[in-house]
Amino acid sequence: MLALNAVVVGISTDSADRNERFGNSVGIPYELASDAKGEIRRLYDVRRRFGLGTSRVTYVIDTQGIIRGAFHNEFQMTSHVQYALKTLENISADHQTAE
Repeated sequence: MLALNAVVVGISTDSADRNERFGNSVGIPYELASDAKGEIRRLYDVRRRFGLGTSRVTYVIDTQGIIRGAFHNEFQMTSHVQYALKTLENISADHQTAE
């Protein structure tokens, strides 16, 4: 992602220790942060309907802190990656056009 001037962070309600074990067990190549108190989840309104756990949402946030894209899907995790990459490419193209 550094080639696209991006940093990827996964955020979960799991503890930091559990995130680290999970990340190591499946080889996740980016940081996992713990939101055990649900503060970030509330800020971004990432909740499943009827209080059934947490939704899976990918946000692409630019260097000015503006959300440039959001993708919500509970099951198709590869779609999250594809959406994020496409959004980052669009941001990069917009940046190059503006120069």
